[in-house]
Formats: sequence, C-alpha cells, structure tokens
Amino acid sequence: MSNIDCVIFDLDGTLIDGTEGILSSVKYLIKKHNLADISEEELLSFIGPPIQNSLKKVYNLTDEQAQIYANTFREKYKNEDVYKAKIYNNIDVLLKNLKSNGYKLGIATYKREDYARSLVTHLGFDIFMDLTCGADNENKLTKKDILQKCIFDLKSTPENTVFVGDSLSDGIAANELGCKFIAVTYGFGFKSLEETKKCSPILIADCVENISNFFVNKNNLTYNYLIERD
Repeated sequence: MSNIDCVIFDLDGTLIDGTEGILSSVKYLIKKHNLADISEEELLSFIGPPIQNSLKKVYNLTDEQAQIYANTFREKYKNEDVYKAKIYNNIDVLLKNLKSNGYKLGIATYKREDYARSLVTHLGFDIFMDLTCGADNENKLTKKDILQKCIFDLKSTPENTVFVGDSLSDGIAANELGCKFIAVTYGFGFKSLEETKKCSPILIADCVENISNFFVNKNNLTYNYLIERD
C-alpha cells in the first residue's frame, strides 16, 4: 500500500444514500408515461445502474424508448430530487483525513457528470475532491471508462489507485484496470459476502470507519484477515 497515491470513490451507495431522490424521480416517470406499477424490489433495482439500463431491464424497452424515458427521469431529478441525497455518517472525517495525508481524491460515478458535480458542490465534497467524473447523457461510457478517465486526469496509474465502491460493476471495473478495490457493504449494490469476494477486494467495509481504520492501520489489516473475520 505504500505506493498508493490516489483514492477514487463511487458516489451513490458509497459516499451518499441517494435512494429517496432516485425513487421519487422513477415514480414520476412511471406515472407520466403510464407505465405499469412495479414491485418495491424492482424499484430498488434502479439505484446504482444507469437509468437507461434499469428501464430496459424492468420494462423491456428499446434503446430509443429508454433514452426518452431517461430524459423524463432527469427532468425531475436534476432540479429537485438529486439534492435529497444524504451523506453517510463520518464520510467527511474520512475525506478530510485522506486529504490531509496527501492522497489525490476523485469520484467516478454512473450519475451524469453535470449532476454529479452539482451535487458534490452542494454537499461540500468539492473542498476534498480533486476531480469528479461521471456518465455521459447517452450512457455510452462504462464504469471502467469513467474510472480510467478519472485516474488519467488525476495523473495517477491504476497500480497506484484504490477504488472504493458498493457494487459488482465497481469491483469489475477496478479489477479490469488493475486497481486495488475496497468493497463497501453499507450501501445497496452488493447483495452478499460471496458477491464481494468475486472482486478480490483488499477490504470489505461494513461501515465508513472500516475504511478510515484501513488507511490508518494499513500494515496491520489484510484481505485474508477481514474475510476470516466475516
């Protein structure tokens, strides 16, 4: 870990809980387009992935239909619901400590980049973050693309980067690029311990304090120890 100079975070489910705002906008688009009601489980599946992907999966839409409905979602989300996000406990302490210890800090999120940057400023994360990278409007960028851009623009390398995220897509992106990965289970992406292990994380964190302790005591905590403890 001595060569790590960059820590990049996913946003929803890792730094913030955006459930309230996302579900509010999903329900708005369902009502506006007279779509069939869906279960609570299906509603929750909209949290995390790009909105187009969730729409295609749940309603079996074409790419063109999904884009139209995604625009409706964004009508409500960008001006109102995006700001309903809640910061997880002790995130500010974690970011402050990492920043004071000289790490480059960034965000790589599936949230559209302009919305993400606006939210980062609204929440006060901009005083810690060197860069926020997000998705494009048409959802052409993958999580790997977004993470890779963030690393490049921060003038770091995958080998010198830790990516912190709450989903399998986060872990896969880190693995494919050769980053170290911290899997957080206090979010809503990972459904089981077995799923987190697929990403070969250096840490499985069930609270923000686990992440803070890892960077403070990084020579004393290992992936194997944490797996055995769980």
